[in-house]
Amino acid sequence: MEKIIEVDLFGSMRLCRAVLPIMMQNSSNMNHGSNIIGGREGGGVIINISSTPAISGRVGGFPYSIAKSGNITLTKCIAKEYSRFGIRAYTLALGNIATPATLDSVTEQIIIKAALGSPMKRWGKASEVASIAASLADDNFSYATGNTIVIDGGTVLI
Repeated sequence: MEKIIEVDLFGSMRLCRAVLPIMMQNSSNMNHGSNIIGGREGGGVIINISSTPAISGRVGGFPYSIAKSGNITLTKCIAKEYSRFGIRAYTLALGNIATPATLDSVTEQIIIKAALGSPMKRWGKASEVASIAASLADDNFSYATGNTIVIDGGTVLI
């Protein structure tokens, strides 16, 4: 239990703590100031990884769900506190994403059941997660921060 929280929550907190000063420095070096219309851009983007059990819960997995819920809260706190530096933060709450590590850890029966449990009737691809992350990091999302994006084929809707 402690190891899950140590890695999945405290690991994210440590990484954010390490990069935030660099991002704030990046923002101050841009020398553009903030204005009331158009705002401040350029400090950086943090994308934390969570999971749908952080939103919906799951049977037998409370340490993981708690850790991933903490990542959502971490993102919200960063958004509130560091937006003034042009830093944006998001959380990706992932459902069933087909990666070798995940697929190798479950049976074929579980893979099929999970796919059929999604309204899209399939697993997501890592490239789909990467595309969403790249879009969030782009300046096209410069007036959005603190959001959790659920990537699970429509299984958990918020």
